[in-house]
Amino acid sequence: DFSYILGHELVELAGKDRRLCAITAAMAEGTGLQEFASAWPKRFFDVGIAEGHAVAMAAGMAKQGMVPVFAVYSTFLQRGFDMLLHDVALQGLHVVLAVDRAGLVGSDGPTHHGCQDVGYLTQIPGMTVLCPACFEELKAMLRAAIDMAGPVAVRYPRGGEGRRYPAWTGEAASVLRQGKDVTLVSYGTLMDEILAATELLAEQSVSAEAIKLHRIAPLDVGVVAESVRRTGRLLVLEDCNENGSVGQQLAAALAKAGIAPKAVVLQNLKHAFAPQGTVSQLRKLLALDARSVAGQVQEMP
Repeated sequence: DFSYILGHELVELAGKDRRLCAITAAMAEGTGLQEFASAWPKRFFDVGIAEGHAVAMAAGMAKQGMVPVFAVYSTFLQRGFDMLLHDVALQGLHVVLAVDRAGLVGSDGPTHHGCQDVGYLTQIPGMTVLCPACFEELKAMLRAAIDMAGPVAVRYPRGGEGRRYPAWTGEAASVLRQGKDVTLVSYGTLMDEILAATELLAEQSVSAEAIKLHRIAPLDVGVVAESVRRTGRLLVLEDCNENGSVGQQLAAALAKAGIAPKAVVLQNLKHAFAPQGTVSQLRKLLALDARSVAGQVQEMP
């Protein structure tokens, strides 16, 4: 799964870079860091259930020239928000956040869904946020994150991959499927639903363009803006709350650029917490699945 891939990749990268170290907050097994702890015990740090301390510690290590990777569940990273702002971002320190269990998680209940990190991470000045949708993308983005400057978050879901995507070469966004009637945008594994929706819409003679955001901060709206100018319609699919969502940011950027689509749909959790359920069940319940996306498009003016 994504957690195992993260841990295994870090072991290899640590063998090439003596500065790299890993931090966890009492979740070495859950975040896939057990292999790292065994391979590089002197560069592995478990701070216990103290996420804020983990972020502050990572800032101190970065200040001393280390490259700390803090692997943490999305839902617990918010405990370190103050430290992310003042100890890391304000000083422009190079701390890598491996944000595990991003988005809908399933199984562990409402407390473990990672639906808030998009809103607060993307508002932090200088923060880069990368969103892999498959294992190979996670590897590529982790390697890129370690080589970047400043704070970087790589957010990925729990469990295994669905579709496999073309090799990522550093672009902020890319068009995965050409279309002329509507622009569909998402990131992470929700792109699986977007691509499935384009196939459903094609059966109804609706030509949908699918855009994958590889990076949601800093947000580059160029590819989306070019597409919406042609299609005149936009739907953004996210498993986070609407306030502070990427969809809101895109809509604002389009308005600022003088682009006025005929229709804009922000398909997300609105202003509510996600309940208990499997990811598949919740996507259907919350209208985040392919059929719901296709249905929303068919209702657009």
